[in-house]
Amino acid sequence: MILWTPMQLELVFEGLEKMSDPGYRHVCHRGVPMLVEKTGDGGVRMARLLSTDPRDYLKAEYVPGSMLEC
Repeated sequence: MILWTPMQLELVFEGLEKMSDPGYRHVCHRGVPMLVEKTGDGGVRMARLLSTDPRDYLKAEYVPGSMLEC
């Protein structure tokens, strides 16, 4: 991505270091790569499916936002 702006670089990226990490992790659940996040109650929620197999996207258990069993 290219950002064309007359603003100084320091102003564009001001506050970037204060942004917190959302806590996403890359995991492989039953052989399917995905991006997950931990919930407040200790569970794991799927954020994004990263599989290259189109059949994985048709499985109901891999809908983004679903809770996973570890």
